[in-house]
Amino acid sequence: MLKAYLTDTITLKQFMGSDKWGAHLPTRDVSVRVRVDHTERVIMNSAGQLVTSTGKVYMELRTIMSVDFAHRTLNSISYQDVLTIDGVDYPILRIAVAQDFRKRHMEVYIA
Repeated sequence: MLKAYLTDTITLKQFMGSDKWGAHLPTRDVSVRVRVDHTERVIMNSAGQLVTSTGKVYMELRTIMSVDFAHRTLNSISYQDVLTIDGVDYPILRIAVAQDFRKRHMEVYIA
């Protein structure tokens, strides 16, 4: 049912980890169908701080990654990733899995 509402296409720039000197490896670009809602709201980010989000992105469920970026799949997301919407890069502030009786979709809040 959610697929019918995913009318926007964005680029998810997946963080692929760091080399042995701490430099970031090149990102992997993945095209994703989403629904973008550009409504500002105050949210709590992953560090527990209150921040202003400039939008919310609805997408199908993805695996949330926090370690082992070298072995990540195309169907994953992490807080180090960047969403490119209409040519503008947005960092991810919060990733939430929306559910009622079953997990249905993800809501990703952007800066």
